[in-house]
Amino acid sequence: MRLTILALALLAFSVTEATAGVPNMTCKAEGTAVGGPPLHQYEATDVFRVANGKLYHRWSGREEYFYNDIKEVELVRYASGHMMFVLDYDNRHGYVVIAGHPTWTIHNLDCKS
Repeated sequence: MRLTILALALLAFSVTEATAGVPNMTCKAEGTAVGGPPLHQYEATDVFRVANGKLYHRWSGREEYFYNDIKEVELVRYASGHMMFVLDYDNRHGYVVIAGHPTWTIHNLDCKS
């Protein structure tokens, strides 16, 4: 009986740890974004905000909107819909790949908690 309770407690801790992996943060796109096909660059104005496991997105000319839930898929790698965020270990810099059909975009990011 004690072993069963211990196993359930460890399982609950593991599930809590897995869902608590996404920090609340705001990431601004830096410089130019690269997209394709065809390959082109443009000034990036995107802002990605994560709050309580939800991803919000906005850019110049578009108000912030709820994009999707976001989850940690590997250490400092987060996925949300067609977006994959790859950040450094302190979640301050990195990039996001937005893979839609038939286009894709890469933004360099500067993030703050």
